[in-house]
Amino acid sequence: MIEFNNSQRLGLDLDRHIALDAGAGTGKTTVMAERYVQHLIASEQRATHVTPCGPRTPLSGHGSLRAPKRERTSMEAWPGLLPAETVAITFTRKSAAELKGRIRHRLSLSRALPPDEDDVDGVFDPRLRNEGDVEMLLSGLDEAPISTIDAFLSQLVQPYIDLVALYPSNQQVSEERKPLMVQDTLHAVWRIRSVEDAREAGVLNHHQAFLDARNRLVARLGGQDQAEVVLGGLLDRSLFVEQSHRSMIQRAEAMGLDWNGRGPAPIDVLLNTIAEPVEGMLSEFIVQFHQHLNAWVQHFLMYRTQCVEPAEAETPLTRFNHLTRLTTNALPPQPGEQLAWFWKALLGIATASSLVKPACTFFPRDLLPSGDGWPSGLLSKSRAKGIAKDEKAALYAGALDHISELRRLLNSADGKLIRLLARSAFLLNPGDGFDGMPLESVLRLDPLDDPLPAEPSERGMYVSATLQTQVLSDLLVIHTACSQILARRKSLDNMHDFDDMQRFAADLLLARCPDICRHRYPPEVIDALDGLGDEPWSDAHISRALTLLNDRPALQEDLHRRFSILGELRRQYRAFIIDEYQDTNPSHYRLLARLWGRRRHHPDDPSRPLGAWDPTVCIVGDMKQSIYRFRQAEVSVMRRAVEAIRQFNVDEANEPRLNHLREPGCGRDPRPVGGGGETGSFSNEHTGEVSAPHTFVSFAAEDRDDQPAITGQRLLRRTEGHVDLTSNHRTRHNLMETMNNIFDEVFDPRYHDLPGDWHAEAQRLRPARNTSASGGLEWLLPVPGAIGEVPRDLDVAVNTFQDPSASVVHLEHELLADRLHSLLHQTPTRVWDSQTLQWVEVVEEEGPPVRPQDIMILINSRKHLPDLVERLRARNIPVMADRQGLLLMQPVVQPLMAVLALMARPASRRAGVELARSPVVGMTEQQVHEAMVSLEEGGEVLAHLLENAPTERVAALLFRLRQLIQWGAVYDAFDLLLDESDLLVAYPDDAQRQFAEAWLTIVHSIGNDSGHDAAAMYRRMMAVRELGNQGPQAITHPTASAVQIMTIHGSKGLQAPVVVVTGLFSAGKADASMSVQDNILVTPQVLAGRIQPWRAKDRPHDGLWAFTAEMNKAQDKAELRRKFYVALTRVKDRLILTGSPGNKSTFDQASGLLSVRFAPDPRTMGRMLVEGLRRASWRTDTAAPWLSQDEADQGALPLFNPLKTETPLNPAQMLTAMPLGENGLPGLRLYHHPDCFVTTTTQSAQARAKAMALHLANLSSVETPPASQLVLEENIKGAAHHLDATFSCERKYWLEHVKGWPTEPFRLPNTASEPPTPSAWPEPTTFGLMMHRVLEIGLRNPCQFGEKTPALDSSWRHESDTDLASMETIARVMNEFGFGLQQEHGTREAAWRDRLLLLSSLVDEGLLGRWVQGEVLNGWRIEAVRTELPFYHREVLTTGDSGDGAVSAYAQRNGAVVHKVNMDFNGRADLVLALMDEHGQGALQVVDLKTRGCLGAFNQDDHAKGHPLQAIPASEITSVPQSDEEAEILHEHRLQLALYSMALEAIEARKPASEQRRILPPALLLGANGRMVQLSQGAFDQAKSDLRVHLDWRASVHLNPRMEEPPRLASGAVTCRQCPFYRGDLRRCGPQGEPLGFTHLMDDEP
Repeated sequence: MIEFNNSQRLGLDLDRHIALDAGAGTGKTTVMAERYVQHLIASEQRATHVTPCGPRTPLSGHGSLRAPKRERTSMEAWPGLLPAETVAITFTRKSAAELKGRIRHRLSLSRALPPDEDDVDGVFDPRLRNEGDVEMLLSGLDEAPISTIDAFLSQLVQPYIDLVALYPSNQQVSEERKPLMVQDTLHAVWRIRSVEDAREAGVLNHHQAFLDARNRLVARLGGQDQAEVVLGGLLDRSLFVEQSHRSMIQRAEAMGLDWNGRGPAPIDVLLNTIAEPVEGMLSEFIVQFHQHLNAWVQHFLMYRTQCVEPAEAETPLTRFNHLTRLTTNALPPQPGEQLAWFWKALLGIATASSLVKPACTFFPRDLLPSGDGWPSGLLSKSRAKGIAKDEKAALYAGALDHISELRRLLNSADGKLIRLLARSAFLLNPGDGFDGMPLESVLRLDPLDDPLPAEPSERGMYVSATLQTQVLSDLLVIHTACSQILARRKSLDNMHDFDDMQRFAADLLLARCPDICRHRYPPEVIDALDGLGDEPWSDAHISRALTLLNDRPALQEDLHRRFSILGELRRQYRAFIIDEYQDTNPSHYRLLARLWGRRRHHPDDPSRPLGAWDPTVCIVGDMKQSIYRFRQAEVSVMRRAVEAIRQFNVDEANEPRLNHLREPGCGRDPRPVGGGGETGSFSNEHTGEVSAPHTFVSFAAEDRDDQPAITGQRLLRRTEGHVDLTSNHRTRHNLMETMNNIFDEVFDPRYHDLPGDWHAEAQRLRPARNTSASGGLEWLLPVPGAIGEVPRDLDVAVNTFQDPSASVVHLEHELLADRLHSLLHQTPTRVWDSQTLQWVEVVEEEGPPVRPQDIMILINSRKHLPDLVERLRARNIPVMADRQGLLLMQPVVQPLMAVLALMARPASRRAGVELARSPVVGMTEQQVHEAMVSLEEGGEVLAHLLENAPTERVAALLFRLRQLIQWGAVYDAFDLLLDESDLLVAYPDDAQRQFAEAWLTIVHSIGNDSGHDAAAMYRRMMAVRELGNQGPQAITHPTASAVQIMTIHGSKGLQAPVVVVTGLFSAGKADASMSVQDNILVTPQVLAGRIQPWRAKDRPHDGLWAFTAEMNKAQDKAELRRKFYVALTRVKDRLILTGSPGNKSTFDQASGLLSVRFAPDPRTMGRMLVEGLRRASWRTDTAAPWLSQDEADQGALPLFNPLKTETPLNPAQMLTAMPLGENGLPGLRLYHHPDCFVTTTTQSAQARAKAMALHLANLSSVETPPASQLVLEENIKGAAHHLDATFSCERKYWLEHVKGWPTEPFRLPNTASEPPTPSAWPEPTTFGLMMHRVLEIGLRNPCQFGEKTPALDSSWRHESDTDLASMETIARVMNEFGFGLQQEHGTREAAWRDRLLLLSSLVDEGLLGRWVQGEVLNGWRIEAVRTELPFYHREVLTTGDSGDGAVSAYAQRNGAVVHKVNMDFNGRADLVLALMDEHGQGALQVVDLKTRGCLGAFNQDDHAKGHPLQAIPASEITSVPQSDEEAEILHEHRLQLALYSMALEAIEARKPASEQRRILPPALLLGANGRMVQLSQGAFDQAKSDLRVHLDWRASVHLNPRMEEPPRLASGAVTCRQCPFYRGDLRRCGPQGEPLGFTHLMDDEP
């Protein structure tokens, strides 16, 4: 058992909701897995006391439970939670699989009895009463809701898809198809010309509003192409668009404004949004500012005639008069108006260019500015006349005092923040703000209003509030319509994606008005249902809607029904565990919270809990690791959920049903100690320790006993369920302590651009890793040496550090490659000592040698990835990048694309040249030129290449390629290229192989969508290629022994001994420009489109855009800090950082001095690093290159100011004499040049090419004796149930496996003239499954074993206590198949139930039924039975003679010999009987159930009028066929039966001779008459012989490329009638003489 610390044990408390704030490396996954197991096992927990059991149905499926009932607790009586009642949500499929694996492993270790001495891992748990309980819980894990949120929602929706989906579908949109659909949608928007067009395209309502909005946006955004960019951005950010719209509606409601989200929003909503970040401080600040400004104005007004009026000679429209008017009027009351007033004042006291700078100059030269075409209106001291000298001095000195106060106020943190927002508010509501400016002033802007003027104003323009709100409304309207058009577009292809599933889930859970109801429900009801507030678990909005429907009973009943379904859904789940909650987006939070509300109450249910949530909820996350904002995740979601958890735990603090499980000041660890209050032991150390059912953990207890008790707010948080995990088990101690200091500074609130709940807070992690070894921090800071002459000889490699054209990135990568080469080869390193002018060797830390797979390189951008990979590979360092650009641009893909092009366009010269020059053909440029010149216009390129092939081997390859293309074997052609050409020899690295496989996956997906037509596949592939960066990415999966390169996002959840973070001082620079590239900004608070009607003119000033841009920038910067945290916390032992902190670094060759300028860009992670290092050094009062001694001595760390000069560095001193924080690292290693390492010599690209050419030129043929041929062994998989069909018609198998045809009848869309009438009987396959299940659970197992017969294993010895022909058995099966335990008389389902019962009674009356009752019949009696026996059988075919088991048709394959073919089959046999004859000899017999003739043709009243199989009664106990129909059905399935029996023979052959049983000829159990009919021994032997011959032929199909196409069956062949290639709207194959093609064009249409 893992020993948990106190915080982790608090995370196991099942009596409260829990929010686990889990820092990096604190073991959260282990806690989650243990919590899940405790939910399953514990009978004492909140969920069992306050929530009823869910619908507990017995597990079904093949052998889901093998433990007999008496050895396990029934599911209905299980006291804990079942896996189906316990939800665990993770962020990725990989994480879900890992979590489920951990839960399964932990659960499998549980024992109901003390484990034996040999069972060292077993854990005794006294709460388990039976050994079979663990098996029961493990079986339930297979279908447990442990998955991603998307998979969980999909599973939730599927049973109700028809209730919520306007266009139900059953296929997932492929990754490459989705951007094409979005593109089609955007194109469709412009093709709509009328309301009818809009309706047909999929717009559900408000059709004319959509058309009007679209037309307006085209004009306002600068044309159709710009509008399309904006619309694409909206669709990419759909969740944020919906969230921002919802936020605006809620804000309007809170302000008491009458706006329901339709039409332009009131301008006050936008102004309030802008003012929200400063609403707590704004009023007081504005009052103070007004007082000081008014005092300054009044100071000069007393001398108006001397100082003011002379400055008004040209115009009275001066800045001073503007300020006088502002200060004499009353302050506006509303926050948005106050912000606008403030900006008006700022326009008077600073220039426009200065106002937009971070450091603004107010009152330049202690006066008002006079620039921007706006006079100051106030004389300077020297120009003021008529005032006594002393009086003048006092006047201007007093004014300066006021100015000083104003500057202090404006330059404060609050002042800067308010100034940041004031401009946006002013532009939205300037009022009279321009009135005091001269007409010619550049500050004076004209409004851009609706309708737009024909020509732009000569002056600057600003977007008016009216136009702004109209554009915002139009964006929302067009987004809704585009989403609906896209949904319709997907429906036409019968497809959906995760966004659709999310919408369906929202409709099912009534998080909004269901789309399917919007055309029926009244508008006020739609608004009510869309009005889900900030408490998404509440159903108040549904109550309002139901009340509004009082006069519409039919609609009210519909909504009641939907509400009832929601209540029942909530009953299914009693506990939730949600991982990575910091990356949950608002929509997912709302949907999950909908399941936490009040479940539907049944009469026997316990009373509801005191809190608002019914299930027990545990969220797990770390706000510092929220880095998926581009996926619309928000930190604020977790913050709100944590607050809700704390509140509901307070509400339930006095829950009487849980009082016996609580102790004041403590949480409860539900795991028993010792025997749990009984005899026994919970641990593996059976030492008789204290026994208790559970233990309590003090909220105040730290994880280690030597730490002081927890107090204050942290203790309060823990008391209320917010538990922080702070013990880091990943990183070495002193490295962790240094990083703690860095993160303290990184997350300091003084770096917040805007206040908001999206900021993370620092959390110091306590080192808890079990090691005393020291960690390492290295900084690769490249300092170029003396610039040398770049060699003109291309054979000579360029020294990057002497190359004047080398960029900083190249220097970083070169230095990193040398460092990793040194690290992997364990060569010594050294650092420069600037004092002694000598190199100092570095002593390496303790630890095992570093392997390539121990190194993880994190990059912020893939822009320079190829350069880094090339430099690493030049040093023979194995490397694998997670993504390497676009998949369709990869070298290995180009020849495959060329072949696809030749399939579609056989005369394509371009594709021919690409293929000829590729490694597949390997022609030289001269050979290609000669071949193409001789090619006739329109000639077949592939045939011509075959004639001009450079070698016989290539010619043979091209011949086979051409043959496969002619056959239509598209996918086999690509397999041929990858398996037998030199393509993967030329591109041998694993990444290229993975790219080829990924391309093949896309080709298969496109083929499935387009009917496997090469021309259609090629067109689609070209469309995918044209997507550019939106197309498929070249993604690789890591291999076992390579350095991993990935983005910071890709590293989430991973760790490595060595972590390299590259490009720190550029990471973040490009984020701001990327975020606005779609001309749309969307935040959860507001959205804005960039308005620009005239693209040749400057953009109008836009207040909403300016605010949204600031909001977006602030949130981006906050996320960048979290990304920095994630990057650094992946490390276990050694952290390597790369980059230069400034634009200048020098190594003086003469003096040996090393210096660097510390001036990192404030937008980058490098700035955070420098600021963090300053904090670490300041903690130890130690000066460092980044911290002066004066700063180190200060009581508070001052803000970092970039230096204008270079700072000297002494790397040797930094090794050990520059401590980084208390208990942190003694220093860091600074490597500045490749001379720090033992470097390797690298060749130039030309030198490498020449060396390869020379090597190839010197190759000569060597006379060697013929080598022995390569012997191959092939594995081919098959299905047993297809054997007889393909034996009867070999062509069917050939069409499927060579031609690649899908085995479903081809149907034209929408060809049915009217809906099919529901059948009176289920599908035959469904009914067959139901009858199989009846047999599986109802057939009695005698368990009467003979004394002489070989023993059988325990799987044969389970006793069945059910009856075959009983209503209990039939009801259970009907329920499992979704038809309920009871069926109403006269319904179809009742008829199916009765038929199952009748057929079961026939089996009971027949040979099998009497055998299992213990009778001896036909010389045999049954010992035991096995249903659904799994088997795996390999039939080995070897080359040699033509007898059985010999393969002769394909000895040669690409110069190799196929020596052996393994035909692999796996499946389940319906029934296997263990029999004993009269001499006591044991045998086994396979029995397969067939339900032919059991449905419509069956006549239960008169057998003579029923199916022919009914002619022989069940009482006929002979197993010899008694009618032609019995003989025929037995013959039809003889190969399948033979295979099952051969699998049994193989199983028995592996046993010792004394334990083997004889295998009897197999039999069929006929459901129509209850009889068993058996093959004779001769027929059995012949079936096995025929099977081997048929398997030999199957092997030839796969391995003989020149095999001829099997002929069509003879005319009139009955077999064809049931073939999928014959049936359907397109007859693809049929008997000889019958026409092929579309059946509706044929005269003989059946």
